[in-house]
Amino acid sequence: MEQMYITDLHLQHTEWKNTLLFYVDDIKTLDHRLQEVLSKNNDKEVLAMAEHFQNQLILQKNRAAEILHSIKESLNLVEAEVNNHPVATDHRKMELNSKLRDEVADYVTHFSELRHEAIRFFSKWM
Repeated sequence: MEQMYITDLHLQHTEWKNTLLFYVDDIKTLDHRLQEVLSKNNDKEVLAMAEHFQNQLILQKNRAAEILHSIKESLNLVEAEVNNHPVATDHRKMELNSKLRDEVADYVTHFSELRHEAIRFFSKWM
């Protein structure tokens, strides 16, 4: 059971949220690039790979939304603790949601792999 100072815990949640929002924005960029490739190619291999990437981007966007929701719920618990016990919040610790931390790390890893795969695809067909 890992604990962090409440202020550090709040910062950690904010970093996780910003990281995921960055990737959600990157999904839009990758989707735009995918549409460019599709507008210039109608090869069956391109269409099959494009469908694969579209499906993966949808899954990644949905997963990011789920994790963002979990971050918000976890942050609500932190805020409730501060509101219920407002004295010396900068000196108190709370349990870190290690499951959530791992979910964010896994998301970043999987998305990075997908992004590299997509960039190789784009460079081949653009």
